[in-house]
Amino acid sequence: MDEDKKQIIKESNYTYRDALEVSAYLIEVDKFERLYKEMQIHNLQKELDEMDNEE
Repeated sequence: MDEDKKQIIKESNYTYRDALEVSAYLIEVDKFERLYKEMQIHNLQKELDEMDNEE
């Protein structure tokens, strides 16, 4: 987990245990994979935007 995501959890009212419980629930109801892929796409888009700003 990158530092940005760790910081988000630290600043929220949730714990790592809460995050794990939500992840387990999403896996159980077959929603995890889609949301995980959406997160990856979001992260890649952010990285591409940063690359564009450097040029």
